Amino acid sequence: MPKELTYAIGDVHGCYTQVRNLLRHCRDHCGENRFRMVFLGDFIDRGRRSREVVALLMEMQASDRERIVCLRGNHEEMALTAAQGEDAAIWLVNGGDATLRSYGVGQARDMPPEHLDWMAALPLALRDERRFFVHAGVEPGVPLEAQDKQSLLWIREPFLSDPRDHGRYIVHGHTPTERPELLPNRLNIDTGACFGGPLTAAVFDQRGKGPLAFITNDGTVVRAPPLTELVEP
Repeated sequence: MPKELTYAIGDVHGCYTQVRNLLRHCRDHCGENRFRMVFLGDFIDRGRRSREVVALLMEMQASDRERIVCLRGNHEEMALTAAQGEDAAIWLVNGGDATLRSYGVGQARDMPPEHLDWMAALPLALRDERRFFVHAGVEPGVPLEAQDKQSLLWIREPFLSDPRDHGRYIVHGHTPTERPELLPNRLNIDTGACFGGPLTAAVFDQRGKGPLAFITNDGTVVRAPPLTELVEP
């Protein structure tokens, strides 16, 4: 009987070739199983091909919105703020200049309206029965339904150091790491694609909350250890 697999994909940051390759490997891995893909935000900035990444994701969503989920990252938030005429300098020094070059425009407000509208409509999080998918993380001690936008898009500490159970297994990106950071209460899969690292997907099924495996854009598949084998830091 086919399984239902979820592929959570870390920060793309304009790395178009990497995301196309990773998608191909995820589809090969999926085989005849049902699937859903959850992109954890930060599709733009730093890399050279932000426009192509956004166009690709918009096209994928248009053809299958139920199975392609894209979450908002802090870089989409910065671009939207800059398009409204606020804090443009902050966005530019955080990689927005590369995005403007990829769009061939001089200001965020000159980006295609349909791309800005798509970014503005992106949800901040997705939950299933066992996991909570989000860009940056959550504020420890705050119920998931009460998390604020700032935390979901931007938080690092105290979230990264907090070992407690947050009510769901947290799957996030935002903080670049050399390899997937697999912990008993959370998983970080931002492996720094725009800094020369791989683009990584974590594979989940419906039987357990932790990942089954990790897939990178070069086609490498690594089995993930069960969460019960992990030692809390």
